[in-house]
Amino acid sequence: MVSWKKRLLIGILHVSAHLAAALILMLLMELGVEICIRHKLLATSGYHTLYQWYQSVESEHFPDPTGLRERIEQWTFGLYPACIKYLMSGFDVPEVMAVTRSNICKNGIDSLSRGGAVIYYASVFLYFWVLSTPVVSLILGSYLYISINWLHIHFDEAFSSLRIANYKSFTRFHINTKGDLEVFTLAVDKVPKEWKLDPNWDGESKQPQEPSYLQKFPSKWRAKAPQQDPVNTVRIIDHFVIEQKE
Repeated sequence: MVSWKKRLLIGILHVSAHLAAALILMLLMELGVEICIRHKLLATSGYHTLYQWYQSVESEHFPDPTGLRERIEQWTFGLYPACIKYLMSGFDVPEVMAVTRSNICKNGIDSLSRGGAVIYYASVFLYFWVLSTPVVSLILGSYLYISINWLHIHFDEAFSSLRIANYKSFTRFHINTKGDLEVFTLAVDKVPKEWKLDPNWDGESKQPQEPSYLQKFPSKWRAKAPQQDPVNTVRIIDHFVIEQKE
């Protein structure tokens, strides 16, 4: 049993590792955006850089001598170009981050509207999520590795994180004729991955309301490889009896 002081220390160290990683990732992301701004890769012409590029390519390769695009804009009351513009700005997340960050640095955070703040934080969150996911997995995996090898805790959590289908155990209870409760802990080392229908299950005569454990072939399924069938590989690893009390 781990003392509460040791658990508190472990918890503080674990939380500190996550906080330190979050701060470092945020600094790296801010540095990356700032480097792109300094080298004129982002925040060169406002929020709609991608739409402006699209307009230049469209006018160069798809000229409109009849003025069809202008008429469509008039017929849709400006909805046609507005949808394309804002959809493109939604996909150009780095540009939104860079332009908003430049405005904050020049005019202060108070100059940012509530909607602009929501958009900025949402765009930062998307990239922070991508960066932090592998780092958080590494920290948590390292924590579980240290816990089971040196601290001797979190064995169940570490085994579950491996997502191994094999080495399963379960408990079954049985009340015998004396009224005592028998407890069996059963284990299967190798769980079959392929199953097939058992023809003996269909061919066996069954009594109405007969429980499956009284049947010779209780399961409709069996392993495709007979040597892996749990009926043949299951073993009892623990058995004890709780006697009935009068």
